[in-house]
Amino acid sequence: MNQSTRTHTWAILTLTMVLIALFFGLRLRGWPVANKVRWLPDSGAIRFEDAGIAFVDDMRAVRHRAQPWPFTVEMAVTPASVQKGGFSPILVMHDGADRRQLAIWQYNASLIVMNGDDYDNKQRRPRVTGRDVFSARQTRYLTITSGEQGTQLYVDGIPAAANKKWNLSIPMEGAPLRLVLGNSVHGKHVWQGDLHGLALSGEALSAETVRLRFDRWATARNFDFLKQSPAMLLYTFDPKMATRFADQSGNGNDLEIPQQLIVLHKTILAPIQRQFNLNRAAVSDMVVNVVGFIPVGIVFYGLLQCFSGPLSRRSLLFAVVLCMLLSLCIELVQAWIPTRYSSLQDLILNTFGAWLGIVAWRLVRERKGQGQNQAVGFRL
Repeated sequence: MNQSTRTHTWAILTLTMVLIALFFGLRLRGWPVANKVRWLPDSGAIRFEDAGIAFVDDMRAVRHRAQPWPFTVEMAVTPASVQKGGFSPILVMHDGADRRQLAIWQYNASLIVMNGDDYDNKQRRPRVTGRDVFSARQTRYLTITSGEQGTQLYVDGIPAAANKKWNLSIPMEGAPLRLVLGNSVHGKHVWQGDLHGLALSGEALSAETVRLRFDRWATARNFDFLKQSPAMLLYTFDPKMATRFADQSGNGNDLEIPQQLIVLHKTILAPIQRQFNLNRAAVSDMVVNVVGFIPVGIVFYGLLQCFSGPLSRRSLLFAVVLCMLLSLCIELVQAWIPTRYSSLQDLILNTFGAWLGIVAWRLVRERKGQGQNQAVGFRL
């Protein structure tokens, strides 16, 4: 094979591997781009299917209140399943930092109420956990209060869990303050089910009032009865206005239902977690990131070897740098893609995989060359 043909072959292989890396690095993982949120006018609810999101971009009426202050969150939900592993966010209030967010999550049949991102509870941060709260396709009326008596969780008007020494707080340090339903601000977490109504009031309701409100909801099966009470935001999901639902409290916190699934908070090259959970999925993802860039490193190295001068003499270094830049481009774009996660760890693993592939390729070539020399010597 002459030099021109060899260079042309390596160039085609390199272009092919780059396109493959871009395809697998930038494609959506399993979920469609369309926002899977559907209005159910007959039941006055919105249904989250597959990957969906509903949000308020900035709750100004809430953000401008002085802290601390008591509040109550009320909502009626019907989960689609209780068997799915992992956290599924029903409601999140986010001011730009995960460590401060207010999160109400479903975990299998349980409900978890907390501030921050201590999902696996390794940091032992305060939370309220209602165990065995949910059954598939069974509607629950949830009330979460925070005030002088700590944080209380009621299910169908009945106390389910409490932490009297801790107050749940609405994050106020950053801006904007976003309300997200059925997903996280990162657009990469999914809750599936029906939301029949939602209210936020600026007081911690008593147990008697919580019970009375549940009884009224159980009779009417809608949130219209809360229109007469002071609320900071209220969604009854009737009627719908194009791609939004009006805030019935009159504070202008209209709920957006975009046509396409979007990422509200873009994280670029997220740092490696201090407490990394080395489970099967994490190990599999690490292996894919390393192995996937082994052939990319080889083809870049092979192409650079076709040239003369510094490109050939330092082909290993240049090939690793080119692979790192390719991985960096992929990670930067992933920050804007729903269901993908821009991670510094992936950049490091991709670069290591490229280096590993080049070193392995050089060792194979050296052993092959030594074998050929020995064969020639034996014939001589």
